[in-house]
Amino acid sequence: MQEEIEKLRNGSSYRGDIRPFVRPSRTAIEELAAELRQNPSENVRTEIVKILLNVGIETSPHRSLRDPWILSALFYDAGLVRDTACLLAFEKLALFGAPDALFPFGPTIAALLEEGPEPSLLLIVAKAKAMEAMPILQKLSDDPSWNTREEFRIALAALGDEAEEEVFTKPFASTQDPKEKMELAAKLARIGTSSAMKILAAEMRSPLVQVVPNSYEQSVRTEFAKALHFRHPECTFLEGIESDADYERIERFCELEYGVVWTRPRPAFLTMRSLAG
Repeated sequence: MQEEIEKLRNGSSYRGDIRPFVRPSRTAIEELAAELRQNPSENVRTEIVKILLNVGIETSPHRSLRDPWILSALFYDAGLVRDTACLLAFEKLALFGAPDALFPFGPTIAALLEEGPEPSLLLIVAKAKAMEAMPILQKLSDDPSWNTREEFRIALAALGDEAEEEVFTKPFASTQDPKEKMELAAKLARIGTSSAMKILAAEMRSPLVQVVPNSYEQSVRTEFAKALHFRHPECTFLEGIESDADYERIERFCELEYGVVWTRPRPAFLTMRSLAG
């Protein structure tokens, strides 16, 4: 609330978004959490998780999951049983959980991982930088059903394994294939270490363009900005690029946040352009 008031004090206009002024009801969240704990129906539990996810995202100014009571319900109460409800919670936490809000749940994330690994739970480990999970990851390193999985390698890289990080950063830096570079950018964002993010940020002036004949062409920079936004959901200017000024602002962010020094000029403006017809 105070952040929004400060914006008004600084000359911003109200744009009609009520989310910054709406907070989830702690009482209502606790009632939903109790139902998650007590109701044995997988369908009911799944619907409750959907409600919690929707409330958490829609009431966040940045459309990320960061309310501590909702996060607590998703981890502790949805996580009691490994059913559809639990797996849905893990999947969406890996996608929409705000890194700084997930970080305090490190011990809980590690305990859930020890109960049994899941691909999305490994991605939560990475996003939360849950160092408490490292002993469990070390145990999984001897398990062939997990130690070759991409999610496992991302989690290790996120917790400081430099060799695993290079599995992703080296091909990202060397490839000139636009599609491959965009896919790797998303993986660097999931790793989210300062070194991986700096390598990603340094490519914000890449001239590469993915061309799908008779369909569209797309600058790789749009996906790089999305990858940066994945790690910094509070920086809404990293999405919705509409002009070269938006690219300039993103570049300035890369300079300030990751110390990027540009070695080539900014490419001509392009996001995505239709080639149909």
